[in-house]
Amino acid sequence: MLHCVDLVPPRRSPRWRVLLCAGMLAWFTGNALASTGVGASPRAPGELAAIDEAQAIALAEGAVGRMVPDFEFLDRNGKPLRLSDYRGRPLLVSFIYTGCFEICPAQTRNLYEAVKGLDNMLGENQFSIISIGFNQPFDDPAAMRAFAAQHRIKHRNWEFLSPRLNDVEALTRAFGFSWVMTPAGFDHVLGVTVVDAEGRIHSQVLGDVLRADQLGTPLRRLLLYEQPQTVSGAIDHLIERVRILCTVYDATTGEYRYDWKLILQMVSGLLFFLTMFVWLFGEWRRQRRQRRQTGLPCPVTAHAVSGKKA
Repeated sequence: MLHCVDLVPPRRSPRWRVLLCAGMLAWFTGNALASTGVGASPRAPGELAAIDEAQAIALAEGAVGRMVPDFEFLDRNGKPLRLSDYRGRPLLVSFIYTGCFEICPAQTRNLYEAVKGLDNMLGENQFSIISIGFNQPFDDPAAMRAFAAQHRIKHRNWEFLSPRLNDVEALTRAFGFSWVMTPAGFDHVLGVTVVDAEGRIHSQVLGDVLRADQLGTPLRRLLLYEQPQTVSGAIDHLIERVRILCTVYDATTGEYRYDWKLILQMVSGLLFFLTMFVWLFGEWRRQRRQRRQTGLPCPVTAHAVSGKKA
């Protein structure tokens, strides 16, 4: 399932009435509002707008390898920040809208469980997560803060961001995220975009159910082989690489755990090479000492023995 449409819920909050009125206005005004978005499929007059699934997948995959522009946002507290502030480590990007009552909350909680499943392998300081509210101006900092609190998303490296209204279309196109406004809400792609430490889109993980291993595979690749490092942090980077290599995904728990069998094999191999090195070094020293104690006299030349000059 790559996309969703949120239906009108039974309760009517003042906030929802605003969204519902906007949806009804879209229904009566026709093509102009109902077709707003990225990745909409062609439709006949009077037909509801919807995502073209094949086109949506093509747009998402086509964004891989693209350098994301440095857009500006407001965080939950109204503090401005930019995408470049997240450079230096991998970034997971999810698009949501706070007026959603089913799909976006479920996707966010599912992503939260997957992220917690990654902590054993990567540690929570190895990557960042952002949820971007694309329904502007409704997904303002207060709405994003309330959404995060309502669904109990607590992670030190996870932020909920509000883009500028005029940036929404360019932002979603840059990430290959498809969405269409409909009278019932939004029809949009479900998934997470993985961005590398330099701000380039590395991969797309599409689908309504996310597992830790689906996100762990690209993150492992980035941290093990493609993460930039400095000379001063080479040792720390090596230690982190060994720790990541010693983890394996456990499908029963949905989390990564240490592979003790692999760890024992690595320790055994290290002890073997260390033992061989100590033995060879000891043998070299013993033979060197023996040569010094029973060394042969220096050879003399024939000229020195005969006493003749050359």
